[in-house]
Amino acid sequence: MKPVNIQANANELYLDCNATTPVLPEIIKAVSHTMETVFGNPSSSHITGLRARYILDTTRQLARKVIGLQSGRLIFTSGATEGIQTAVVSAIYAAMQVEPTERKSCLLYGATEHKAVPQALAHWNQLLGLNAELVAIPVDKDGLLDTQFISEHVKDAAMICTMAVNNETGVVQDLKELEHVIRQHNADVPWMVDCVQVLGKKSLNLDETTIDYAPFSGHKLYGPKGIGFMAVRDSAPYTPLIIGGGQESGQRSGTENLPGIAALNALFELLLDENSTRFQSEATLQSYRSQLVDSLTCAFPSIVFNHDLKRSVPTTLNFSVGGVASRDIMDVFDACQIRVSSGSACSSKVTKSFVLDAMGLEEWRSGSAIRLSFGPATQQSEINEACVRIKQASDALRDSCLIVADTNNDNDFQLDGVVQLKYDDHCCYLVIDRKAKEIAVIDPHPALAGRIENIVNCQGYRVKAVVSTVAESAMSESVELLAPILIPLRSNDEYDVFGWSREIEQCDVVPVKCEGSVSGCISIGERCLFRIGSRNPFYILSESAAFKSRVHSDFLFTGTEVSKQAYECFVSEETLICPGRDPEHHIAYTSCELRGDCGVDDEVNIPIGDTDEFWHREDLLIIDVRERQEHVLSDIPCCAEVINVPLTEVIQFIQTNRHLRGRDIICLCRSGNRSQVVANVLKRHGFNSRHLLGGLALLQSPAA
Repeated sequence: MKPVNIQANANELYLDCNATTPVLPEIIKAVSHTMETVFGNPSSSHITGLRARYILDTTRQLARKVIGLQSGRLIFTSGATEGIQTAVVSAIYAAMQVEPTERKSCLLYGATEHKAVPQALAHWNQLLGLNAELVAIPVDKDGLLDTQFISEHVKDAAMICTMAVNNETGVVQDLKELEHVIRQHNADVPWMVDCVQVLGKKSLNLDETTIDYAPFSGHKLYGPKGIGFMAVRDSAPYTPLIIGGGQESGQRSGTENLPGIAALNALFELLLDENSTRFQSEATLQSYRSQLVDSLTCAFPSIVFNHDLKRSVPTTLNFSVGGVASRDIMDVFDACQIRVSSGSACSSKVTKSFVLDAMGLEEWRSGSAIRLSFGPATQQSEINEACVRIKQASDALRDSCLIVADTNNDNDFQLDGVVQLKYDDHCCYLVIDRKAKEIAVIDPHPALAGRIENIVNCQGYRVKAVVSTVAESAMSESVELLAPILIPLRSNDEYDVFGWSREIEQCDVVPVKCEGSVSGCISIGERCLFRIGSRNPFYILSESAAFKSRVHSDFLFTGTEVSKQAYECFVSEETLICPGRDPEHHIAYTSCELRGDCGVDDEVNIPIGDTDEFWHREDLLIIDVRERQEHVLSDIPCCAEVINVPLTEVIQFIQTNRHLRGRDIICLCRSGNRSQVVANVLKRHGFNSRHLLGGLALLQSPAA
């Protein structure tokens, strides 16, 4: 395997600074200098060690100036997570030192805290045996902590954990008000404040507060990963998390990360230099945010911002777009080389934002939220470019009918046949006849209703049916709500619980084996959709209506397992079985998979280091599995044939392109996740398919 040489993308516009930040050139220089020249161990007594000690000591002094801490401990850590663990261990161990009957009964934390906090509390609470109740402090619709709740519970708390600035919404807590409430009702309770997102955005003076523990992280403000620090008040209980070696005056053992500490040194000097122009003023950052808000509002008319901008730091925007999933926005932003994040960014399932849930926002906002965050060192030129690309992304979504507007250019006009839409592991199917401009909808999920309505309205389809395979389900409820919108003048009284018309048209079909099992059919252009059975129905689709004597099943749609009757009567070797739920990303099953006698288990991965053939083999077929709005925004510079087969259209591709089974196929996408799914699916259906491990994010042309 060839080594991977990952190159920077010069066009990348990074707007995910709340997750991490690039390292500033001044900081890189300080790290490099320290690694090359001042590489000594700060604990050594010779000259090289003393030079290292000088960096350690001066950085600690600078840190105290930045956060306003003259007294108390200031300890270098590996990052905020270590600082949080140290604070929690210290507080819980102190709580264990009193008689069991006198121990405090709860551990308080904000409902919108970073997950590191409640998970640390749960872990050490159990491990150390305090066995206190973990209690989440509610927040209001603006994300502010409920001070009345705190006043009622803090007297019984062994520890209270809050945060200065929320990482998802940028909401700023009123620390003075919190301090007043906390100390009024429990003067001695250990209080930790997560200060990760406040550094460089709001001024701090910890000496003027009674905060006991304040963890910070370097990589959130242009430093490298693996370095952080924490402030500990003199009177706060303290127990070392790491012991053995005596470093940091015995408060945190282990040889100090001197290059990381040198990075903090350079960062603190920039923060303290009144003449430096590296970091923008708060007024400038407010101006940046206003420009982005205007661009986003113009690009997405149905946008809502999920936090009060007046109560948030200016560097964070959290928004949702009505009718558009966060995954769709993420993908098209990524195609435009804009990096943002969403609640589902780290999961293949649809993940709601627990922060927005705690604020009581609607489910669709929580499940489709996007976080855009920039840093204090952002330049006006980056904001200008971001506004241009936001419009490009919006145009691509309009052209693909994800947003309906007068200017749609109909990239989705190519949709024809079976389209699979997914929400979590639920599958919804659209049966489209492009020529006739007709459509049927099978098993619509409520979360997909807006997407389906957009496609219908954008393309001007005539909706022939909206049906479900399962009665008394979210899908049947969605049918009941969606069908009257899509089918004018429809009365629900004319339809059964599955959405099937009681007066449905009958096709001239005589099933060979199962006479009487077909309970009606619908023509969708040249296609025919049949319902089989009435109590637990499934549907079969024939690509052509040019038959008279038997039902030919190209596709079978089932919300549950395929029945024995369906298999015996309607499933052939070429039938594609379309599941109602697909947690393992099978997309479509083959008949041999139903019988259990398939044997495809070949390797489909192509490591990025082994891609020479990608650039030189003209006989390859490259399948870009990204959605059309992503595909049209970026070129794939290779000499092979390139076609676009979005994940949503793979089922139809399999049915209509069996003649390509002899081609050598390489699938690709942005990250390699979707392309791996498609390559595996195609392999199972007899295609000679592989995929590009790591995707376009890592692919470099030979000239790079």
